Amino acid sequence: MTQTSQPLDLTSQLNESQIKATTHLGGPLLIIAGAGSGKTRTLVHRVAWLVNQGFEASSILLVTFTRKAATEMLNRCQDLVGATAGRVTGGTFHSIANSLLRRYASFLGYTRGFGILDRDDSESLVGRLRQNNASAAGNPNFPKKNTIMNIISQSVNCGLSIKELIKTRHHHLVEFSEALNLLGQEYQEEKKISDLMDFDDLLINLEKLLSQNEDIRREVAGRFTHILVDEYQDTNPIQARLTHLIGRDHGNVTAVGDEAQSIYSFRGADFRNIMDFPNLFPGTTVLKLEDNYRSRPEVLSVANHLLTLAREKYDKTLQPNRQSGLKPKLIITGSLRNEAELVFTKIASLIQSGVSLSDIAVLFRAASHSFELEALLIKNRLPFVKHGGRKFVELPHVKDYFAFLRLSVNPHDAVSLARVLSLLHGLGAKSVEKVLSWLQTNPGALDKLHQAPVANKAKNSLHQVSALFEKIGSSTLSPADTSREVLTFYQELLKELYPDDYPGRQDDLNEASQMVAGAANLTNLMADLTLDPPAALSKERSALKAFGSPDHQDELTLSTIHSAKGLEWKHLFIISAVDGRFPSPYSLKTAAAADEELRLMYVAVTRACDELTVTMPMEASMMSSFSAHKPAPSRFFMTIPFDKVDVFQNYHPVGPQALNSSLSSQDARYHEDTEQYYGTFSQPPENYDSISEYGIFQTPKVTSAPKGSPVDAPVTGQRVKHPVFGNGRILKVSNQKATIDFDLYGLKHVMIAYAKLTQAES
Repeated sequence: MTQTSQPLDLTSQLNESQIKATTHLGGPLLIIAGAGSGKTRTLVHRVAWLVNQGFEASSILLVTFTRKAATEMLNRCQDLVGATAGRVTGGTFHSIANSLLRRYASFLGYTRGFGILDRDDSESLVGRLRQNNASAAGNPNFPKKNTIMNIISQSVNCGLSIKELIKTRHHHLVEFSEALNLLGQEYQEEKKISDLMDFDDLLINLEKLLSQNEDIRREVAGRFTHILVDEYQDTNPIQARLTHLIGRDHGNVTAVGDEAQSIYSFRGADFRNIMDFPNLFPGTTVLKLEDNYRSRPEVLSVANHLLTLAREKYDKTLQPNRQSGLKPKLIITGSLRNEAELVFTKIASLIQSGVSLSDIAVLFRAASHSFELEALLIKNRLPFVKHGGRKFVELPHVKDYFAFLRLSVNPHDAVSLARVLSLLHGLGAKSVEKVLSWLQTNPGALDKLHQAPVANKAKNSLHQVSALFEKIGSSTLSPADTSREVLTFYQELLKELYPDDYPGRQDDLNEASQMVAGAANLTNLMADLTLDPPAALSKERSALKAFGSPDHQDELTLSTIHSAKGLEWKHLFIISAVDGRFPSPYSLKTAAAADEELRLMYVAVTRACDELTVTMPMEASMMSSFSAHKPAPSRFFMTIPFDKVDVFQNYHPVGPQALNSSLSSQDARYHEDTEQYYGTFSQPPENYDSISEYGIFQTPKVTSAPKGSPVDAPVTGQRVKHPVFGNGRILKVSNQKATIDFDLYGLKHVMIAYAKLTQAES
């Protein structure tokens, strides 16, 4: 081992903790890198230092999660120590697996020239197998090929069988478990026969190769004297096992990551990997990078508060390296529309003060949470780019919903009518054209569509839609009532059109309906939503001139938090920070899921450099689609020391008691869950009911009935089964509706007459 001639200057580039991590020599090393602490800089310098120490560059293995990241890191290494660093072996788990499998393919029954299926290829193969599946034949509700492929891939990455995965994550497809399991088996067999692997196979087959052939494992392990894995908190179980198989002999394994930023369990990432690394590699040295170079001290005080709430963690405190700035703001608003208007106003104010749009971002838990704000941005022609989900006006099921609403205010809208008619049973393209032709001689007669000259099989559908248009065409209906009628009509169509994932699409429609319910009138709202979308404004930034922006090429960023990881902005808004939205209702089923939701909030907060604003829409009606509870501030902020933040009621500063007073009528479940997971309140509310208004903690006497018996008159506390959502307990019965807390799907509102509820075991 000889040292290279080009010196490596560490003291001018790294702090003391980073130098210690960079120069660790011998044995497993876990670097816990807090947000904004220079993780990539440290990892690059560690690779460069190993090269500079004389270790053969090709024996150093750098594993990243994108090829781009590996290339950029190795280029930076070459800048530090010269071209020798270019021989470092770098890439993703999949690219490295591909390289190794080519050499040893025959041991697994493949040729060295095996093919690799991309996602489209895999879906095509699944689609062909689907056509020959008896359960899929003639069944419009059977999952489509892309959904089947998602299930197959998730089962691999999560370490679950297809049946187990469907039971826990895709309960609405449980009736197809056997058929999907068979398809999964056929898919694997077809690939092997055709000498093909998909992306998941690369990891599975490499693990099989190394675990079943000790000589090969030793040979592969001997090629790499040092292994470095970036973003270790995002590894799945297979990737963790591969790291151990290759690195366990010498133990020179460096894992870099932050357990507090483990937020991708839905992709198969396992939080346990980074927590169990010291157990997997005995003698591990754990070093922490806590100096934060991104955020103001006031932002870090909120981030550090969130860190204290996690049940399982590596203790760390982010240390500021920037001067003080503004306190983060917690802003209580009314409705979702109030929230959007407030955020828009504040963004406009920032632009007027000379802030570039590219320095501003709005983050949210779910893509649907930005719908109200998007509508305002479109109306005011303020350019934005959205990451994580399509713009809500582009979602097909939302477009269906809006088509009905457009017809309610403009019965001559042939484009919207054609879309609506194409959704109905018995109406093909020719029938749709016949109806449209008939309307030319009967303009606007939507309530008489059943009179159009079409085949008898289409008559029933036209009778139903005619009755709907007769209702929603009334000038006396409010936007909220019109929306309610449309949603009731569209509900069954939604399940038939999108059987694979209609529960998630229903949430989008719930969001859209809340926006409509808050509109003064539908005509103006429909006009606002048909303005040019922001993507069309790339060559015309006139809106920016009105705000006085110095840069006419900027775009505001809207993003889900999952899509924002690794990024940063000077001015950051986190919207809809209320229980039932963030954290989501589904995340509160288990403590582990609640902790991941907490980590998601930590990731969001640590994207802010200078200014952080968190908004909390507290109007009760906004929660109707999500929860039987009244809205409450996100539990992640209820224990924060209130001297760390400024609390506002809309535009006016108020005391911290404003947050507590908003809880005065909350049910006990909120408080008990919050205290169970995150401790007691900073300033506990003085008065709140100890018993939920929904009877959550009461045990009402329910007349027993045999399991499976129809439930025509449900009562609070009764255990029932829904044909789609499975088992749950009734929390409230009101106005022909039941609010049910489903075991797997959380809180839902169902119409009793149509829900087909049956008695479930207590």
